[in-house]
Amino acid sequence: MYSAENYLWGWIAYSSGALCLLLCLWLLVRKITVAAIRHIIMMLAVIVFFTPVTAHRDDPHLAPAFFVSLYEGLLASGNDMGFQRALAPILAIAVIGLMFYSITRLLISRFKTSSSSSAPPADPGD
Repeated sequence: MYSAENYLWGWIAYSSGALCLLLCLWLLVRKITVAAIRHIIMMLAVIVFFTPVTAHRDDPHLAPAFFVSLYEGLLASGNDMGFQRALAPILAIAVIGLMFYSITRLLISRFKTSSSSSAPPADPGD
């Protein structure tokens, strides 16, 4: 088994690579004119790359759920759940993230609408 320090260095290396991939993704989607689509794509990419799950069933150390899902899905045998053990947290966090994003966008749009309508009209004569 690996030590806690091995997992820490693994997370550091993995996070560096994932951040580089997110930068490349941002360069690809930055020209999309609809901001909500850009935000959702980036949010889902962050969720997929950085959702943690226990590396093994009997090991408390965390690993990226994306890789745990691939590893267990490809090498599952017998009563193993395959993709499900690591894919379930990714889907749950994605649904919760999309709900929070939708609520936040709704509140921001209402706040902007109410603040712009309550502002006094500018006097064109001045």
